[in-house]
Amino acid sequence: MSKFRGDSRVDRSARGIEAVRRVTRVSNDILVHLIEVDVLPGRGWADLSSDTHATLSIVLDAIGGRVENRLKRDAPALDGPFNMCFAPAGAQIWGCSDGVRRVRELRLDFDLSRLSEALGQKLITSPAPRLLRSDRLRRLAECLAGECDKPDRFSQLYVDALTMAVSIDFLRLDPKDTARLVGRLAPWQLQRVTDYVTEHLSDTVRLKDLAGLAGLSQSHFGRAFKTSTGLSPHRWQLNARIAKAQQLLLSHSLSLAQIALATGFADQSHFCRVFNRMVGTSPAAWERMHFMPRKNK
Repeated sequence: MSKFRGDSRVDRSARGIEAVRRVTRVSNDILVHLIEVDVLPGRGWADLSSDTHATLSIVLDAIGGRVENRLKRDAPALDGPFNMCFAPAGAQIWGCSDGVRRVRELRLDFDLSRLSEALGQKLITSPAPRLLRSDRLRRLAECLAGECDKPDRFSQLYVDALTMAVSIDFLRLDPKDTARLVGRLAPWQLQRVTDYVTEHLSDTVRLKDLAGLAGLSQSHFGRAFKTSTGLSPHRWQLNARIAKAQQLLLSHSLSLAQIALATGFADQSHFCRVFNRMVGTSPAAWERMHFMPRKNK
């Protein structure tokens, strides 16, 4: 992880923090931070709020002691402890620890109006800070943390889908929108989107770009695409990349490293790992299994 100093929300009101490391990704106008904090022995606290944007904080791990979120620094929640919290811009909320040596946290920073515009949906949430629990949000946060741990620009569709899921789950899309039945994409919409993905296998593709091609909001497009194909856009993209890789393997014209780059994988290792997971064998073994020697004329 890259080291940094001067996170204003930590430095302006914090006690017991020794070092902070952070990795950040951007998706749907959301800053997704994976943060590790080394904590000095004893009790400590940090102001998690911001004057400029809303924040959703999810504690993933706490080593050596206890950590919790509070609405007031010196007043634990009656039905706590809580390890997730939301604070709109300008509202104060606290992270408090006792005996913890290290805290690993996923933090999402966003502007509600910009996020609503990016998703093409009306988002509603309470203007007050709150503490919460959600197993589903924790699972989504772990997936996002995994993408921050191993940044890969070729997984942008997956990251976009995760941040959209968090928005739908936590910020609650307008009930009038979510209540609508989601049908299939029209044939022209599906053709336009799949052609675009196929033509850009080696490029970064964003969910908002695909939704724009279909003339839909991101959330509506994601559901309609899966209804139409049985797959999420990210999974369809992966299948297309693997299919193209198999075609190139049979041509015997490129090295594994060249095939990896041509089909949108970060490097040969990434390509082999995904290929093995999806096909059940390594690219080299698959090529040997399907090798067809030319017949003599």
